[in-house]
Amino acid sequence: MANSIPRDFIDRLVSDSDIVSVLSAYLDLQKKGNNYVCRCPFHEEKTGSFTVSPQKSIYHCFGCGKGGNVLTFIQEYEGLNFVEAVEKLAEINNVTVPRESRSNAEDYSNIYQLNQVLADSYLSALKDKKNKPVVDYLKERGVTGETAKKFLIGYADFDQKELKKKLIDQFSEATLLKSGNFLKNEKGMYPFFRNRLMFPIKNSTGKIIGFGGRTIDDSMPKYLNSKDSKFFNKSRELYGFNSAKQDHKLDFFIVTEGYMDVVMLSQHGIENSVASLGTAFSISHLQKLFKLKRKIVFCFDSDEAGLKAAWRSLQISLSQVFDDKTVRFLFLPEGEDPDSFVKENGQEAFLEKIERSMVIETFVFQFLKRGRNIDSPEDIRLIIFDFKKIIEATKSETLKETLLQKFAKELNMNKDLLLTQDAPQKKISKPLSKKKEKLDFDNESCLIIYLYENYSQIIKNSTESFEDFLLNAENDRLSDLKETIKSISKASQAHKELSIYAKSMMIDMNLSDEEALNEFNRVTDNLRLEFDKSFLEYLKKLAEKRELTPERKENLQKLLNLSDNISVQEEELIKFLNTYS
Repeated sequence: MANSIPRDFIDRLVSDSDIVSVLSAYLDLQKKGNNYVCRCPFHEEKTGSFTVSPQKSIYHCFGCGKGGNVLTFIQEYEGLNFVEAVEKLAEINNVTVPRESRSNAEDYSNIYQLNQVLADSYLSALKDKKNKPVVDYLKERGVTGETAKKFLIGYADFDQKELKKKLIDQFSEATLLKSGNFLKNEKGMYPFFRNRLMFPIKNSTGKIIGFGGRTIDDSMPKYLNSKDSKFFNKSRELYGFNSAKQDHKLDFFIVTEGYMDVVMLSQHGIENSVASLGTAFSISHLQKLFKLKRKIVFCFDSDEAGLKAAWRSLQISLSQVFDDKTVRFLFLPEGEDPDSFVKENGQEAFLEKIERSMVIETFVFQFLKRGRNIDSPEDIRLIIFDFKKIIEATKSETLKETLLQKFAKELNMNKDLLLTQDAPQKKISKPLSKKKEKLDFDNESCLIIYLYENYSQIIKNSTESFEDFLLNAENDRLSDLKETIKSISKASQAHKELSIYAKSMMIDMNLSDEEALNEFNRVTDNLRLEFDKSFLEYLKKLAEKRELTPERKENLQKLLNLSDNISVQEEELIKFLNTYS
């Protein structure tokens, strides 16, 4: 049985935390007026647009739009999930996290404890004289003792009777089997990893969740990883991520093919590399990395297998790459990998290679033209056929355009012709009405939240109808606004973890009560005309009762007159408003 964290504790923890003090441990904050500013850690910028408000206990970046409270910052910066971030903030504040019983979750603390004991035992095994060949192997690979300790690289002996006896005294048989480190047959339990160099695999919080084992002879399979379980999922975890996410010197992650690549790059001062766990790089891996940095460099062997692995990674990336997020591709000289290259050439030479890595446009063209003659009309058609699939999978309109420009230049074609013949048909959206064009949804939502939070008593009588509409609305575009207003109305603190709330609280308007009410009516009327089909009838009733203020009436007239394709109901309301004094 596991435990959940009480919500009131989380709210207290956040409110008791000094956001400036906590964020100062991560950032170089400078006081500016009532706030603190610095360059944003979540995107590249020359001037500081990242603002921290100690009075409101929130942060917001006016450059990339990210914002929230002290808890969301730790989540984003450290790459943690919500519970992990709460535990981290509690650790910073030197308080214990209370737990409430929750029967539908599992507790893996015994597994993590067992894995730590195993990792320490594997590391200690290197000191045994009989395991000198293993130490010699590590030395031959260039791994220092300090690096072995840092990554807890060790050795799982073939005979582990003493280790098993020690573990049985500390852990139940069920825990040993559940961990995946031991299997059982009619003769009893036996270790899953034997006669292998061991690489502990950690999750985001540094807990050991599994192992990778490599042979040091010709035994097969060469690599063996812990099997997937509820606490260890190879398609989500990355070797070295726990260390790489703490590196803030370089603004990108390096994705390599092997554990030893990560180890040797770290030994040479490059701490931002990760490796997948014997599986193909997945979209979950990509999203995990993009949460922390905007650029990912895939570093693969230059052989056919490496090229195909890079192509698979590209295809996964196309749905995730946007103007502020990108991937690159580095192929080292034949026969080299990051491990061998950095040992022979050093940190600076490797980083220079990274600097010259291929952008997406170049890699796509180079890959598609392999084995084809661009002077051959037939081969050009084949290249364009494959290219269209890439364009179709690409979400970023900017990337589509730069890809088109690259291929048009290389193939000496008009880029408009690249997609004409047999091109996938794009859905043509109907033109937005002028009313919809006028609506800047994000800013409108922020203004509503700001007014709702700061002028609640004044607008209380006006919010009842709006709240009913909003809380019953099902449109995805209203989800953040809906969640925030719901939290505020319940006097919860959950809304303070939302970026849109942080952005809203950065608004600084000095309004009178009357101005606040007029502004609230203006912005909510605008929104409801967009999304609420019953709103026109509601307005008509208000108008009939002469309950519309002159300011609200004037604003409604403007909004309705801007609309294209006016409905019968809208026309009736316009006529009524024009005669209404």
